[in-house]
Amino acid sequence: MVVHGILNRGLQCFIRDIYGGQAWNQVRETVGLTFCNFETMLTYEDMITEQMIASICDTTRRNRHEILEDFGTYLVSEHSPPSVLKLLRLGGETFVDFLYSLEDVNDRVHIAIPELDLPRFTLFEFNTKRFQLKSEFHHTGYGAIFLGLLCAMADHYQTLVSISRRNEFIAGQTCDLFDIEIHQQDWAAEKSPRNAMVTYDA
Repeated sequence: MVVHGILNRGLQCFIRDIYGGQAWNQVRETVGLTFCNFETMLTYEDMITEQMIASICDTTRRNRHEILEDFGTYLVSEHSPPSVLKLLRLGGETFVDFLYSLEDVNDRVHIAIPELDLPRFTLFEFNTKRFQLKSEFHHTGYGAIFLGLLCAMADHYQTLVSISRRNEFIAGQTCDLFDIEIHQQDWAAEKSPRNAMVTYDA
């Protein structure tokens, strides 16, 4: 399987911006990359992405889940490639609007970048405060990215939420399920460094 260069370039920028150029050079050396930067319009073998993740985990002595969750948060920060945040912020005026917009994000992205493979999201609303988001993705093991992304977008919309993630095998495919409970909207971001409370079941 292959991974689009946008993901690898984002991971490269995350490592360099958060852990420094020396950490990125060490990852390059460990993985055996013969180039300095990933090209955003090319594709790469997914083994390269996995080796990069394993290398930065070893370098930082942090586990895969922690690294990928932080990467998801980074993707919607002001330091990430601007196209990612711009696309996600098309999702409406509230965090709930954003959650519903995720059901269309795959189609929106394919208009601009047909080759980019993203998860298929389905949102279930139990009431005005409780939701479940199902993520179906060809590449397994990346659910923590979307957990970090959801938490960061809750911050962006100044919404206090609880989010838990678990894996389930549904219709022959492993899916990530995110249980989301909204506690308060229009929560001032400065009151808390992070407005999402997170739990994770492996």
